Amino acid sequence: MTVTGTARPPTGTPRSTARRLRAFFAERAPARVYVGYAVLWVLALQGVLALLGPEQNWRLDGSLLTEIVTVFLALLFIRVVDEQKDLEYDRVHNPGRPLPRGTIDVRELRTAMALIVLAELALNWWRAPLLAGWLLLDLGYICFLVRLEHWSATVRNSVFVNLLVSYPVQAMLSAHIWLSFRDATGSAPASHALLGAVLCACAFMHYEFARKTGARVVPGATLYSNVVGLRGAVALTMGCALAGTALALAVIRPWQLHGVALLAGWLPLTALGFLWGGAERFASLRPPTWPPQPAMGYLAWLYLGVFVAALAVVRPALGA
Repeated sequence: MTVTGTARPPTGTPRSTARRLRAFFAERAPARVYVGYAVLWVLALQGVLALLGPEQNWRLDGSLLTEIVTVFLALLFIRVVDEQKDLEYDRVHNPGRPLPRGTIDVRELRTAMALIVLAELALNWWRAPLLAGWLLLDLGYICFLVRLEHWSATVRNSVFVNLLVSYPVQAMLSAHIWLSFRDATGSAPASHALLGAVLCACAFMHYEFARKTGARVVPGATLYSNVVGLRGAVALTMGCALAGTALALAVIRPWQLHGVALLAGWLPLTALGFLWGGAERFASLRPPTWPPQPAMGYLAWLYLGVFVAALAVVRPALGA
């Protein structure tokens, strides 16, 4: 991974490096967002797997907590690599970010990458070598993407091609959550994992398309609306949310439930309120891009709804 021309802060002690890294993560990977995303992603996907089972062995225990920490650290790793990969673009479009403005340097970011890899190995090897190996494969692919963008102008400049080659990072993390679930419960067919991964993909793609849908063409910006037009990008944004909600309901089948489970089963449907709110704000106020807060709200609420439904239907033995 080669990044040149970055302003470098003065070389300091490990303590000063740690301080700059803390400031970097506080700015570019806020804990409330990244921890929340990791928690809800793992709980929702494992909830889907339990609902499709149903797996009575599913537990909210140390293995699940370890998987949440694993996914959180992987998200931090992605953020660190993306900061380096996007440096040239950020110099033009986002010069106030830490790396372009020189408040952190590449050496320090790579130190963080190495520490994350060591922590991930320590967290996963004791559970199963397969979990550690699969995670290393995913982290290695993340680093490979930096070289791929350097080699290929098409990958670098085409927003849809870039999405096609970069989304496997998320898909492989979903597969890791499945492998963790299988290791903990002793079963989980690959077909169940595929359905859960598609549901998570729809939720993520809603956010991805939303945050890069603009009301007007912005030359040089990585907006999907620059390629397929405003209507096309809005259709992709809304279509992914509708598909994700439909899949969640197909997994839960709330119309077959009763009592508290019935109420919990319909909870994912209410996530469409965030879709409505985002669409209304974008249509009436015409901000430069689709407001990201409702899009993230949709993803979080859908995941929460799936998890709550799984608790109500499967009723795992908490902490057992």
